[in-house]
Amino acid sequence: MSGTAGGVPFRRIARRYFRAALFYLALGLLLGAGMLWFGNDNFQFLHSHMLLVGTGLFAGYGAGFRWIAGRSDAGPPPGVSPALASAQFWLANVGLPGMLAGSVLPVGLGLDRIGIPFGFMEAAAGILFALLLSRALKAKPTPEPGRS
Repeated sequence: MSGTAGGVPFRRIARRYFRAALFYLALGLLLGAGMLWFGNDNFQFLHSHMLLVGTGLFAGYGAGFRWIAGRSDAGPPPGVSPALASAQFWLANVGLPGMLAGSVLPVGLGLDRIGIPFGFMEAAAGILFALLLSRALKAKPTPEPGRS
């Protein structure tokens, strides 16, 4: 069984990301259905970001952390710590709701004020994920038991 020792925190983060992705999928679909029902397309930003970022990107983050978890028995690759992965998770999961909240507030409070710092948090989460995944891709994988 690969990745049992060092992969547990990354598997946990991956599961949390998949749960968040399912939450945003349900929320985004319900919002889309409500927009159709009421003939109101004023929430396109909210709807598209729930589905694209909340579902698509968060599922991608989950898949990446699940891949990192399954890479080796010897622990995480150099430079890829569970603490950094957890920080990335929280940056993303605080950034998106803040951005979404900013999108429904009036001009002067919304995207132009509140949404900007949360958008930067979301961007920082994406950059941190890219850094962690690139470090994991550069690391040499440990051989599986029974293979030379």
